Amino acid sequence: MDARIGGDVVQARDVSGGVHFHADHGDPPGPRVPLRQLPADVRLFVNRQPELRALTRLAGSTGAGPRARPATVVVIVGSAGVGKTALALHWAHRIRDRFPDGELYANLRGFDEGLPASAGAVLDRFLRDLGVPAETIPADLDERAALYRSLVAGRRILILLDNAADVGQVRPLIPGDSGPFVIITSRNQLGSLAVRDSAQHIRLDIFAESDAVALLRRVTRTGGRRDSQGDLAELAGLCARLPLALRIAAEHAVSRPTMRLAELVADLRDDSLLWDALSTGEGPGGEAVRTVFAWSYRDLSPEAARMFRALGLHPGQDVSLPAAAAAAGVSVRAARRALDILTGSFLVESVRSRRYQLHDLLRAYALDQARAIDSVEERRETIDRILRWYIVTALHACRVLFPGKAFEVDAPVVAEVESPSFDNSTVAFEWFDAERPNLVSNAQSAMESGLASRAWELAMVLSPIHANYFTFDDWSALSEIGVAAAEEITDPPALASALDNRGRFLLRRRALDDAKAAHSRALAIQQEIGDERGMLRSLNALGLASLKARDLPAATAYFTDTRDRAHSAGEPYWEGTARLNLATAFLESGRAAWAMEILTPLPRFFADQRSQVDEGAAHYLIAGAHRLLGDHAAALAAIDAALKIAEDAGNRMWEGHWLIEAARVHLALNDTGEAMRCCQMAASLQRQIGDPSREATALDCTGEVMLAMGNAEDASAFHREAARMHRQLGDEWQEALALAHLAGCEAALGRDGASREQAVRALALIDRFSDDLAERLKADLRASLR
Repeated sequence: MDARIGGDVVQARDVSGGVHFHADHGDPPGPRVPLRQLPADVRLFVNRQPELRALTRLAGSTGAGPRARPATVVVIVGSAGVGKTALALHWAHRIRDRFPDGELYANLRGFDEGLPASAGAVLDRFLRDLGVPAETIPADLDERAALYRSLVAGRRILILLDNAADVGQVRPLIPGDSGPFVIITSRNQLGSLAVRDSAQHIRLDIFAESDAVALLRRVTRTGGRRDSQGDLAELAGLCARLPLALRIAAEHAVSRPTMRLAELVADLRDDSLLWDALSTGEGPGGEAVRTVFAWSYRDLSPEAARMFRALGLHPGQDVSLPAAAAAAGVSVRAARRALDILTGSFLVESVRSRRYQLHDLLRAYALDQARAIDSVEERRETIDRILRWYIVTALHACRVLFPGKAFEVDAPVVAEVESPSFDNSTVAFEWFDAERPNLVSNAQSAMESGLASRAWELAMVLSPIHANYFTFDDWSALSEIGVAAAEEITDPPALASALDNRGRFLLRRRALDDAKAAHSRALAIQQEIGDERGMLRSLNALGLASLKARDLPAATAYFTDTRDRAHSAGEPYWEGTARLNLATAFLESGRAAWAMEILTPLPRFFADQRSQVDEGAAHYLIAGAHRLLGDHAAALAAIDAALKIAEDAGNRMWEGHWLIEAARVHLALNDTGEAMRCCQMAASLQRQIGDPSREATALDCTGEVMLAMGNAEDASAFHREAARMHRQLGDEWQEALALAHLAGCEAALGRDGASREQAVRALALIDRFSDDLAERLKADLRASLR
């Protein structure tokens, strides 16, 4: 009998039929509803009929067939402002019902002033949107791309990759199977996509004069104007027949209903002569765009012009209404008035309620105007207001998400903008999720602008969200920025905190040597400045890093030092935490009696501290100690107490972890049915939560239960998968345990050669471990080889 391994649903059948996991990594769960990520359609779209027909024809060739085919990829190529995005969006909205599985959209910002979006960051967001638990998103770019391809394979889904800079930015985002339809817009040819990915290219040119005049007429008539064909044709020529310039010029004309178009054209011609004198040789199209920008900008009110320049200094891909108000240093009401003027002039686009963005050309122009008009100090104040708004808002979100555990900073609020508030944790997280790209971009902007203290504040305020919601790409970038910022401002306490944050990130990623180095640096600083609580935190973290590396003597020494220092310093919580971790180290080495002596008073202690997770963890460890000591009834009572805490708290993460011990206790009691039920629930929860290490442990435990039920064949499949997952995570000890269990299954099946092979592999992995439990396992494995 086979066993299908790796998914999130476990189904128990009768013993003779085996027990199988039904769902595998090749068919992971998708989103509950079709994704609808397209920005709004373009109003008053003109012509482009050949290009629209070409897209429709190419889309007709997409879909599953008897033979696997690559995804259909279309690259829309053209100069800046020629209407590539408008074409893609207009066509996509017309035919979106052909893609019942929805749409994915990403602005790759390939030509913005700031850093372009990386393929890894886009994949991280796409995978989350497709229903992948955050913790299971691989760190490696190739692994992310492979998981993404598996998720979208065969699905009728539209993927729009806007503003790509080069092939390297988009290739990981291209599916490998038929079903998806991919549109890429770029100023560059991206020619190699045609060779490797069979991409079709649609080249977009400037409008023909008739289309340019038609667009101008359609827009100006919405304002009641009736201008002559000749004047419209001249205006189209001055705009180089570029759609972006045409739209802005037309909106400008609409805003001047009593002024003859000939006069407006004369003004524009004067500005064009000025640009001719200042031309840098970028060609007539670029000059036309700048001319139209200057023409429209010159007629803005002072408030709207100030807002436009402020938005040029905002580094993110879009900006919310309150953030825009902070950037300009005005109230939200005043900001809305200014933004209404800018959207009416087509200088800013309203992408959805209370959020705005600039075309990359307009962003560059806004930044140029800010540099030309505002002083260095004024620009720095604008950037500082933006940063302070993000820092204060992030702090408010963390206070709602993690009451009493937010990282507090003293960044002043932006006086003109009302302080944000969040009604509940859902709203707080939604704010963070919407602002994720902006938060990283603003931290980078802070460093580039000489505002390192703000970069540190933003990185540290966000650290609890990163740690609890597994936004590892953001945590990686911001924890690194936090350390660099603290080093720049030469603030030892700030550097110690930043190193602690960086170390926690590295520990979660199992970069154990780097994590130890970061926490060791933090500890040295804390010792120098006399930060006793910080020292306790760092010592405990070093113990956890040693525990993950299974350096049990070092872990024991760190936890003992933490316990003793906390006792002397009158820090009861840290003393209790160190005792709990010390007991864990003793259990890992097989010294259950020592662990029990430490653990006995801890449930009551943590109950008094009102720390449910630690109280439950103490019961969980007590259950393990009782089981190893042979008191299975006491073990059952302890694990039931732990699971009751998880149930009362509604915490599935605790429950999923503690259920593995419940399975082991029931197995020790020969209650294989209940043990299997616990394994089922644990594996399913760990898969949903996204903890691959504990999921693998649950799979390994499932194999042990199966063997006890007499099903060695399926048991071996579960142990093999557990070993694979632990190997992928770099956990040699857990991999060795799974291989040792696999060797036992192979022996039970009479496959002596395979059993010896797995035993030899397990021995090689645990050779460097010398604790009591490791020595006992080595002896058992060597005995099996005789």
